[in-house]
Amino acid sequence: MDSDVYRCLLAKMKKFRVQTRLDLAFDRLTTLGAGGKICIVAFPDSVRKLTKTLKLLRKLHVPFVVLGRGSNVLASDDFFDGVAVVTVHVNRFNVRGRYVRAQCGASTAAVAQALAAKGLHGGEFLGCLPATVGGSVAGNAGCFGQQMADIVCLVTVLDGGKVRHIRANDCFFRRDSVFRRRNMTVLAVRMKFGRSTPQQVRQTMRQMREKKAASQPLGARSAGCVLFHERVAVSRLIDEAGMKGYRLGGAQVSQKHAGFVLNVDNASSKDIYLLIQHLQAVLRRKYGIVAKCEVQLVNFTEHTNDLFAERQE
Repeated sequence: MDSDVYRCLLAKMKKFRVQTRLDLAFDRLTTLGAGGKICIVAFPDSVRKLTKTLKLLRKLHVPFVVLGRGSNVLASDDFFDGVAVVTVHVNRFNVRGRYVRAQCGASTAAVAQALAAKGLHGGEFLGCLPATVGGSVAGNAGCFGQQMADIVCLVTVLDGGKVRHIRANDCFFRRDSVFRRRNMTVLAVRMKFGRSTPQQVRQTMRQMREKKAASQPLGARSAGCVLFHERVAVSRLIDEAGMKGYRLGGAQVSQKHAGFVLNVDNASSKDIYLLIQHLQAVLRRKYGIVAKCEVQLVNFTEHTNDLFAERQE
């Protein structure tokens, strides 16, 4: 980064009262625990400060990435000569009747607890996600028959420097929703839930957590399922191919859930990337399946990103 731009950024962040760190790497900011050092990490603590920060970065043409809890991110081992904007302090939310308005950095687990206390159902799955609301919306996160598409009413985004409000019908929810395809940043979300009782909601949440604990490697360094296909269960095919436990460097396919790649021994991002690529090759060779990478790649080359793109063969 140009030295003048660097100094300007730090001065502006100080003026905006946005906390910055110069000593962090992606391995500290992602659940995979891998990735290289970052030039500047910014921690805005309000939607206003987040918006001002992102507009400034666009104006100065500085590369940036927006992170929540980093639970669906694989960053390269290379130095990131840009800014990582972390939203975990942009985390306010409130419950009014059947509606919840949450800022992008709000913890999904915290929202789930509030729903349980109010006896609101339809968002029990939020208690199973190690994520923020903004990231969950962008990726249409879900499990056990529930997903963000079912509860979102309105999404406030920063789109090309302008704040917009997008209704649920215009979000085109799927793994690569309109937010990712158009490189929008989710700022806040309005969600609607059904009425139930606190006891019933807590029971459903408990059942979901028990199912997750029985089938997934909770507590391990991972980014959840790394591959997906619109028509077939990729994890089942990986299991059938005998890939459970397969290891490359410090990265390993989970013995408990074949869809998870774990950082078991200080894996580099290259280890994890090459293992995902190997799984793709196995699926293509044995089953003719072109599986797409479900993890968001950060600071990889254009060529590397192309390797994860869906191809018709």
